[in-house]
Amino acid sequence: MIPVEQSVVTLTKMGYIKRLPSDTYRLQHRGGKGVNGMSTREEDITDYMFVCSSHDYILFFSNFGRVYRLKAYEIPEGSRTAKGLNIINVLPLQPDEKITVMLNVKEFDEEKYLCMVTKKGIIKRSLLNNYNTSRKGGVIAVVLDEGDELRWVQLTNGNDDVVVATHNGVAIRFNENDARPLGRTARGVKAIALSEDDEIVGMAVVDDTKTLMTVTETGYGRRSEFSDYRCQSRGGKGITNYKVEKYGKVTSIQTVTEDDDAILITSQGIIIRIATSAVSTFARTAKGVRVMRVKDGEYITAVQVAEHEEQIRDEDDEETVVETVTPPATAESQAESKPEGVEEAFNALMENAEKHEGELE
Repeated sequence: MIPVEQSVVTLTKMGYIKRLPSDTYRLQHRGGKGVNGMSTREEDITDYMFVCSSHDYILFFSNFGRVYRLKAYEIPEGSRTAKGLNIINVLPLQPDEKITVMLNVKEFDEEKYLCMVTKKGIIKRSLLNNYNTSRKGGVIAVVLDEGDELRWVQLTNGNDDVVVATHNGVAIRFNENDARPLGRTARGVKAIALSEDDEIVGMAVVDDTKTLMTVTETGYGRRSEFSDYRCQSRGGKGITNYKVEKYGKVTSIQTVTEDDDAILITSQGIIIRIATSAVSTFARTAKGVRVMRVKDGEYITAVQVAEHEEQIRDEDDEETVVETVTPPATAESQAESKPEGVEEAFNALMENAEKHEGELE
C-alpha cells in the first residue's frame, strides 16, 4: 500500500537522518544558487546522501560491528529545511554506538559481497545475502577485537581489488579473493601488518576510471592513479603511500573523479569545500599541494566526498568599490583641463533655472 517513489536519504556526521521525495529539489538552471536542503549545526555536515526508491533497503553499520536494516520508507520523512531526526530514534542503538557506514541496497544479490575493514586492520568479506534479515535489533556483521571498531564497508562484485591505507603513510593493494568469504559472525583476517602505533584511515575499491586522493592532517593532499599501487598479497607490510615524517600523517583516502568536491573538517570545527579537480595528480610518494591551511595545534580530522557545486557569486554580496585617488590639481592642470566657455555656459544655465523655478517645481 506504500507508493513507490524516488527519495533522497541524508545522514549527517552527528547522526541526524532524513528522507525527502526527490522532486523536493526542483530542477534549476545551471549556475543557480540552489535551495537550502537541510538545517544543521555549524560543525555538522552531510556524511551520506543518495537517491533511492522508497522500497529499497538501507543497511546501517555501526562502530560496534553490528548492521541494521530498514526499508527506505521506514525512515521518517521531513521537510526540506528540517534538521532531521536523530538516528537513535530510528534504530535501537546501544550507548556509545554510532553509525559509521550507510549503504543503499536494491536487492540482496547472491553474487555481491560486503567487504568490511576495521580500524585495526582486520578485513572481512561476506556474501551480501547473509545480511538479509528483518531483525529490528540488528545482527552481528563482524566480531571485533577489544578496542577495535568497524569503520569502512564497500559492496564488491567478487573479483575487485581493494586499497587499504594507514595513518603512518603505508598502503596495500590486494585482490578481494585473498580474503576468503566468511560467515556473518566471523572475525575476519588481517588486511595489513600494522606497526604498534598505526591504524587504518581508509579503504577504497579500485576503479581505474577514478583516482585515489590522499589528505594529511597538516593540510596537504594529492591525487594518484591506482596503477601506482602494485598488487600484493594480503597481510603484508604494504608500500609507502606518503612520507609522513616530512609532510604530516595521513588522515583519509578517498576515491574521487574530476567532477567531485571534497569537504574537509578540522579539529576546531572549521569546514572547507574544494573541487577535487583543483588537487593535482602526482606520483604515489609525492607531497602534493596544500588543500587547506591549518593553524598551529589544529589538524584535519575527516574528509568527505560530495557532488560538485559550482562556485558562484551571491547577488546579495556588496559590490567591490574601487577608490581612485586623484593627485592634487595645480593651477596649470586646472587651466589645461577646463574647456573654454564652461563658466559662461554654467552662468547662463543658472539664470534660466531661476526664471523657470516655479514651473519646474
